[in-house]
Amino acid sequence: MKIAFAQEMRTIDKAATELYGIPEIVLMENAGHETAVAVEKMLGNLSGKKVCILAGTGNNGGDAFAAVRHMANRGAKMKVFLMGDAGHLTSSARVNFNIVVNMGITVHSVVFQRDWDKVQVALGFSDVVIDGLLGTGYKGQLRESTEKIIDMVNGAQKPVVSIDLPSGVNADTGAVFSKAVWAKRTISFGLPKMGQLFYPGAKYVGKLLIDDIGIPSELLEDRKIQQELIDFEYAKSAFVKRAADVHKGSCGKVLVIAGSRGLTGAAALSSLAALRSGTGLVTLAIAESLHDIMECKLTEVMTRPVTEVEKGIMGETALPVLLELAKQYDTVVIGPGLGRHESTMKLVREFITQTECPLVVDADAIYAYGNADGDLKKAKKIPVLTPHLGEMARFLQISVKELKESLVEIACRAAKEYHAVFVLKSEKTIVVYPDGSVFVTTKGNPGMATAGSGDVLAGTIGGLLAQGFGKKAAAAGVFLHGFAGDIAAKNGMDGLIASDIIAALPAARFAIEE
Repeated sequence: MKIAFAQEMRTIDKAATELYGIPEIVLMENAGHETAVAVEKMLGNLSGKKVCILAGTGNNGGDAFAAVRHMANRGAKMKVFLMGDAGHLTSSARVNFNIVVNMGITVHSVVFQRDWDKVQVALGFSDVVIDGLLGTGYKGQLRESTEKIIDMVNGAQKPVVSIDLPSGVNADTGAVFSKAVWAKRTISFGLPKMGQLFYPGAKYVGKLLIDDIGIPSELLEDRKIQQELIDFEYAKSAFVKRAADVHKGSCGKVLVIAGSRGLTGAAALSSLAALRSGTGLVTLAIAESLHDIMECKLTEVMTRPVTEVEKGIMGETALPVLLELAKQYDTVVIGPGLGRHESTMKLVREFITQTECPLVVDADAIYAYGNADGDLKKAKKIPVLTPHLGEMARFLQISVKELKESLVEIACRAAKEYHAVFVLKSEKTIVVYPDGSVFVTTKGNPGMATAGSGDVLAGTIGGLLAQGFGKKAAAAGVFLHGFAGDIAAKNGMDGLIASDIIAALPAARFAIEE
């Protein structure tokens, strides 16, 4: 499923009206009906239920007014409040406003203190609150009156259904500049919006419902929209069952260059994850003094000792061996626990520049490009980088705060400039490609915020890349990793560890393929 920015959704709405001849009022009618259906599913029979409607003067408010009629027809008792001047209603919103009035339902304008008192009482006695205050066009600071009504809604602690977006959340970034409505349900029309998926806005959304409200599918699937959810549908398109006549050599071969003194766990986790993702052969290249440890620790992963510049530290002396070794493999994963010795950093940069093998670049290998070094552009194949937000910010020499304020936009620029795929690990991991494509995961949970989870992701992506997933390897790897984390979390989210995710990878892949 595609994901829309606010302007893209406005373009879709306009095309539905101008190219397909669907009147705006029809889309608003459908939105109102689906809002009423969502409320009914949440509460059960609406007969006798008390519903407090808070509407703005834009089309979001018009959707709310349309919902009033449908809920009233189902026997709900309505308290309707207009926040703003009725003279400023949009044309379609005014039609539905007039219908509500003609039905004999009072619409209270909130102007004087006694009006605010009525809102407070209505909220207190309501079974559900409908938030139709602000739509996708909201940006910047809230008006004082809007802040006041949001405080009242949140303070009432009643279940809230937000129309399209919780009021106060930026539709494009998920930013909340001062405050926002805490919704139990948010019903998004047409497509999900970026701001519904990214934090802090995602915290306010509650359960996200999507309805096309009759917009032609051709518009919702337009290739010009480059953002997409990594969902089961996408995953199924990427994963293919093994043929009956495969052998280990035909299921992909991964070379992992990882580990240093005190950080051998990262090397083990990434190597095992590559195997558990379905790869036929995995070899771990490790500093020679750590080799015996890894031979004892890893059973199915092959190990290869390489020269070291200090005990437990790989450096430039290992470059010729690693370059020659990489020729035997389909993918190289480099970086987990590799360390940050100056010679190690030089090894990373030279290896990435010279190898012909597809690359997954993680952790300390990303650190080697801490000043956004242009050498990354010299990679012979498009590399996949898997930074968390701190590593990405350091790479671009900006603050994490600056990065989060325009995450998708900044990531897209970086992918294009450095001709690389960026997998940005955060509360909502995204995958950004040099052509501007953006994929947002639908899987994962807070329990995965644990040491080694990123190493598992790097190995998982490397494994899929070696198995011939091509461009889909990064996004499919993110989904598989998150889905495995969700399976592991069924045994308890707190205390989940990285090896639990590895153990669940085969089950996650099986569920996708079946």
